[in-house]
Amino acid sequence: MSTLAVIPSPTVSVIPAPSPVVLGDLTRLQTYLLSLPKDEFQQVPLPVEHIIHGGMYARTVRRGFDSVTIGSIISKATILIVNGPCSMLIGDKRVDLEGYNVLAGLPGRKSMSIARGPVEMTMIFPTSASTIEEAENEIFVEAGLLVSRRDEKESD
Repeated sequence: MSTLAVIPSPTVSVIPAPSPVVLGDLTRLQTYLLSLPKDEFQQVPLPVEHIIHGGMYARTVRRGFDSVTIGSIISKATILIVNGPCSMLIGDKRVDLEGYNVLAGLPGRKSMSIARGPVEMTMIFPTSASTIEEAENEIFVEAGLLVSRRDEKESD
């Protein structure tokens, strides 16, 4: 595993892709967590608010204290608005964010974050998609891993 440096906010305004080593670590951790029996590890569905308007897709997730997320690989440049206290993997560094932050997300990123209080995260990107599923498929390399999609499959 890699060792991460910690930097305080607001010194970061761009979210780069992680190094191949950190990306591999994140992917292995996510695969391990998804392989655990449900009685040992429970994923809590996070309601997602979506809107497509003016050629843009916005996706908002609201999280509670101590929630942990590992995101899917993002294939396009985005804007990410983070409101609230959290620690977030940005590139290969842990960054402690407080308050309201507007960040430029680069393509190829995969991230992990831990909420240290109520946190709202909104990701925005330009799209020609006409449905939420099309927009998710356009932005997420691993769209099939989205918790909302797994929950839909399991309830069928």
